[in-house]
Amino acid sequence: MSQTAKTRIDDVSEHYEPAKTVDLCIKWLFAIIAILSILMPHVTKLDVLTKSILQAIFIALIIIHFAISQLFRFYLVPKAEKIRRQQLLSNSYGTLLTHEKTELYYNNDYLPSIKRLGANTMENTFFSKEIAAYMLVKSRIIIGAYIFCWILTFTLRHNNLELLTWITQVVFSVEIVTQWLNLEFFRLRTERIYDQLHAYFLYEINGTSHKVEATILDAFVTYEVTKASAGLLLSTKAFYKLNSNLTKKWGQIRQELQMYDKDLAE
Repeated sequence: MSQTAKTRIDDVSEHYEPAKTVDLCIKWLFAIIAILSILMPHVTKLDVLTKSILQAIFIALIIIHFAISQLFRFYLVPKAEKIRRQQLLSNSYGTLLTHEKTELYYNNDYLPSIKRLGANTMENTFFSKEIAAYMLVKSRIIIGAYIFCWILTFTLRHNNLELLTWITQVVFSVEIVTQWLNLEFFRLRTERIYDQLHAYFLYEINGTSHKVEATILDAFVTYEVTKASAGLLLSTKAFYKLNSNLTKKWGQIRQELQMYDKDLAE
């Protein structure tokens, strides 16, 4: 997952573009809905027709937001992740499951094998947990700000109960809470998978045992299930901002754990 000074090729990334575009639309829609939800209680002085039109637009935007959110989570992201998974297995086992190519996306010195699959998965979880942790800083601030607004409005409930109703809808909407919790659990689970694989490479379990295969396959499947259940995209902007330092750290980890085929080295 890291990037070096050499040319980096990642044909799979283009399959994430539709999901990124829809994700941007979802964010803009949510911002518009949030603003409308706060303004709606203050349009009581408008004529009946105008109020009805605004309410119809508001409801329509909520329905559209819900529809494209489901498209994003249950179709676009899984479709891209399927190709990423196929490419991961192709790289790990030196076989062709997809025609998309990657170069310098996975960085370890194992030959195609179950151990290379473990190293690739460990690299993925290392980058994923760090990027998710970075994204959570902003996410926690946003959720905290919304909760603060709700509490502030609650204290003024005697002035405008209708406003409290609308803001409550926004604060506790599935969009805000689910995105935040998904990211929290994603970071936690990827961190656990990383720790599991780190322990495996640290203690150098016999490379030919069934225990090795079971350990690595368990980590690989758990990681893929974690991504599928989260249904989110990690920030590309955060990746490029953190990539240089994370690549250096990953290189150090590989050296310390001696992640290479020792038989060939001898």
